[in-house]
Amino acid sequence: MIVLQRVAELIKGLRTEEIAILRILEELSKRFEYIPLEEVGKKTGLSPDDILFHLSSLNKQKLVQRRIKPYLGYRLVIAGYDALALHTLASQDSIISIGQPFGVGKEATVYSALNAEGEEVAVKLLRWGRTSFRQARRLRQLPTSFSASWIDYCKHAAEREFTALHTLTLHKVQVPKPIAINRHVLVMARMEGTLLLEVRDLKHPQQVLNQILDQVRNAIQHAKIVHGDLSEYNIIIDEENQITLFDWPQWVSTRHPNALSILRRDISHVINFFRRRFHFAIDSQEAYHKIIHDSGLVQKE
Repeated sequence: MIVLQRVAELIKGLRTEEIAILRILEELSKRFEYIPLEEVGKKTGLSPDDILFHLSSLNKQKLVQRRIKPYLGYRLVIAGYDALALHTLASQDSIISIGQPFGVGKEATVYSALNAEGEEVAVKLLRWGRTSFRQARRLRQLPTSFSASWIDYCKHAAEREFTALHTLTLHKVQVPKPIAINRHVLVMARMEGTLLLEVRDLKHPQQVLNQILDQVRNAIQHAKIVHGDLSEYNIIIDEENQITLFDWPQWVSTRHPNALSILRRDISHVINFFRRRFHFAIDSQEAYHKIIHDSGLVQKE
């Protein structure tokens, strides 16, 4: 896979026709696994020789993939999709340069970046390829009419997370502030602090745990959102022991039929971590029942 900094450099040299062709491959990926050359021609109005020239260039740059048999066709790959998103965000001045990754997970990578004002921001890319998409699709809640495209799924997941962050921010829940979105890429305010997983000692573990549970309660009481995958891997704590909850693509509404069981699991994960790492814990069941009582949720399990 091409690193994002390399993609950012490549898009500076892409011709207008090549950006247009990448967009056409994106559009036609819903109909074809590999898009035939003639289908690209119908959308561009370019001659077959010109189309082939530009596609060959994109293929050499590993933004698309070529297949010769049973027909000559091309498809968009993850780096090409990255290029489209970065090109759009750069044209909006949401980002002007990409730095190093500072958060790498199974389903996403987060990079430092600068916007047009020179401010540091975080850029998160939802990264499901075709193989991981098939597994992820089985594990996520998707609309019954959802298409089988990995492109659509990455975009859908990013849009879900952006929606959650926007709603949570409005309700003063301590999450990264969303700034912009395009396709599968989120631009957010940069989070400061240390991943909870990496913290070896806390002077006041009870205060930190209470703060985390307070934010969980605020999210469900005011924003009607359950995180869905809360753990020490997606909680940041700063030098003043203030916490930020991040990584929200798996959120569910409190109206979801499994919302309470998902909430119970989130609470258990956090409390069990505090028990193991800091030798402090409260009763998980009591914490769960207090939160749903304070939030006015009806027990549905």
